[in-house]
Amino acid sequence: MNNQYRQLTQAERYQIGALCKLGFTARRIANEMQRGNKTISNELKRCPDGQYCANTAHGHAEQMRRRARKHTKCSELVQKRIESLLLVGLSPEQIAGRMRLERFSGAVSCGTIYSLVNKLCWRVLLARKGKRYRPRKGAEAGVHLIPGRVDIDERPTHIEDKIEVGHWEGDTVYGQDSYLVTMVERVTKILLTCRVKNKTKKNVARAIKKMLKPFKHLCHTITFDNGGEFAGHQLIGKYLDCKVYFAKPYHSWQRGLNENTNGLLRRFFPKGMAIKSLPKKEIEQAQLLINMRPRKALNYFSPIEFLTGKRVSLIAAI
Repeated sequence: MNNQYRQLTQAERYQIGALCKLGFTARRIANEMQRGNKTISNELKRCPDGQYCANTAHGHAEQMRRRARKHTKCSELVQKRIESLLLVGLSPEQIAGRMRLERFSGAVSCGTIYSLVNKLCWRVLLARKGKRYRPRKGAEAGVHLIPGRVDIDERPTHIEDKIEVGHWEGDTVYGQDSYLVTMVERVTKILLTCRVKNKTKKNVARAIKKMLKPFKHLCHTITFDNGGEFAGHQLIGKYLDCKVYFAKPYHSWQRGLNENTNGLLRRFFPKGMAIKSLPKKEIEQAQLLINMRPRKALNYFSPIEFLTGKRVSLIAAI
């Protein structure tokens, strides 16, 4: 017998009523229905006059459910709103934070949303589907491919404080037949992405210069990983008048924001997906949706809101 408790259905209550009329005891009814003795005993107490009525008992149970804190905490309307927000890529923590920010009447906690995710089998809707990060091991990676490489140890320490806007992290995301170059600003969390047919240093450098040209006044430093595609970093730094640094090999947390944002981008373009023939608008839409995600680090404002200073009602719009 399954030990997990299940609430009695109305059909089961009709069955209890029929067995009561046949003179069955609570224990015998429990055995007949493969239910716990306590469950049946408590159910019969819903009609204290001794005459069990399925309709009366079911009405009493529904009334108790409506009054229960757990039942009212997450109504069907709120569940649908949460599901819609999960479908557009928000995490339970972001949904809960944004609900508080917008003072949504049905606001619930992050823990409640995770419980709902597990209860309704919504883990596939999570950005990473519950998968844990597996660290890689190595020593040098592509260090020898990058002439004039400047290690992250030489980067000014105040950048870690994430107070000054203008410090970027860069990487590439590969598809089946082409690549996406990604740039993320450390304070605003804004994402810029551009497709390249291959990741030669020339193509990647051209893409980065094109993406960051409108933000040239807000580009003080860039931190890359150690891929050979960033061997043209000196040209990038000269064009944008910024300093370029490189994280240590296999220390992805030194560019944690970029790695996390790449994971969000992977939700739209999974590994092995052919992206060469994708319409440019589809890539731009994915970028927009990520930049509209509320961030805990920004007090649940989105990167676009933080950068522009303009608010939108995200919860009401979904």
